[in-house]
Parts: sequence; C-alpha cells; structure tokens
Amino acid sequence: MKIVLLALALIVALAFLYALVLRPWLKKQTWAQSFFAWVDPIEIALFQKSETILVGRLLWIGGLFVTFYDAAATFVHSLDLTPLTTRVFDWLQIPPDMRSLSMSAFIGILGLLINRLRKTTTKPLELVAVPDAKLPPAAAQAVAQAEVAKEAAVQAVAEAKG
Repeated sequence: MKIVLLALALIVALAFLYALVLRPWLKKQTWAQSFFAWVDPIEIALFQKSETILVGRLLWIGGLFVTFYDAAATFVHSLDLTPLTTRVFDWLQIPPDMRSLSMSAFIGILGLLINRLRKTTTKPLELVAVPDAKLPPAAAQAVAQAEVAKEAAVQAVAEAKG
C-alpha cells in the first residue's frame, strides 16, 4: 500500500513538473514539435490542455486517494505512514519541529501555484483544447490573433493602472 501511495505521489509530482515547467519550455523547442503532435490528443482528453484544469484534477484525484487511504486505514489499523513520511521529511532535511509547518507551507504554495496559473492561462478552453498540428490555417491564424489580442489587452490595462 505504501509503495502504491508513493508511486501515485510521484506521478502527480511529475504531472505538475511537466505541465508547469517542461511543457512551456518544450513548446518553444522546434525539435519537440513531433512530440506535441503525438501528445496533443492525450492532453485534450485528460485536461483540455489547460494547466488550471490539470491542477484541479490532480488535486481532486489526490483528495480521492487520501479519502480511500483514510477509509482503508480504518479497516487496516496496522497501516502507518509515519516511517514513510519520516523518511521523506528526513530526505528533505526538514527538522522535526517544522514538519507540520512544512505541510501548511505546501498547501500555501499550492494556492500560489493556482493563482499563477489563473493569471497566465486566460484564453478560453475552445482556443486551448485543440491539437496544434491539425489546425486549418484560418483557425491557426484566429488562435494567434486571440493571443495577440490578449497580450494587447493585458498591456493596455497595465498602462491604464500605471
């Protein structure tokens, strides 16, 4: 059971890393375009290529796993994650008196992440959830125009505030 939970946590962490760091970087690389031609249908099916939806779904799935784990722990009283969490906290070199604070900080960082995603992903899902490789030229031009219009609107509002 502990191995399964650790594997699921690793999968969720890798999904966050992919969506927030690797994907934006890879999108800028010309050599990675064939990868996105292959992965676009998967991203559309799983999270409509929206990082905000991905984070929401990962949190939702994580909550389900915690719920199932808690339910299983009530039936299996010998299941104790303390050795696992202690090893993780030891590996991260978090002092024992700071461990509950670090969990609270993690939740706070998660909130900051969601806030950042909301600010950076403002296009409608209809513009995001389409495969880049299969767009007709007119649709690709409309998506590009929407991106330019979004950036112009953000700049105009920033200038009006300043």
